[in-house]
Amino acid sequence: MTYYRMRRRELHLQEKDAKHGVFFYSALDTSETNGEDAIPDLISPRVEDIVVDKLMAQRLHDCIKQLTDKEQEIIDGLFFQEKSESMMATEIGISQQLVNYRKQKILIKLKKLLNL
Repeated sequence: MTYYRMRRRELHLQEKDAKHGVFFYSALDTSETNGEDAIPDLISPRVEDIVVDKLMAQRLHDCIKQLTDKEQEIIDGLFFQEKSESMMATEIGISQQLVNYRKQKILIKLKKLLNL
């Protein structure tokens, strides 16, 4: 009786799944492939995106090398060392407003160098 009860419960769950449209990837199994391999990985970044990011980063570094030493110092301090504009101003010996102005000019110059 316990066997039939378990078997009936299994059939009931299968009927319930069919009624509610539950789909199992194991239904896609073939002799060559596993149905679970068809599940897309939405968490990991795509290889194409990783390659494009690396190429853009390399291109950006090449463009930064074309800047003057003062411009490179400002960009390095603000973006790579994550210093504030006021910290950079104190370091260089100019006002924070001038650091901001130079940063904007340098970013425009980099954009032109990158052809964006």
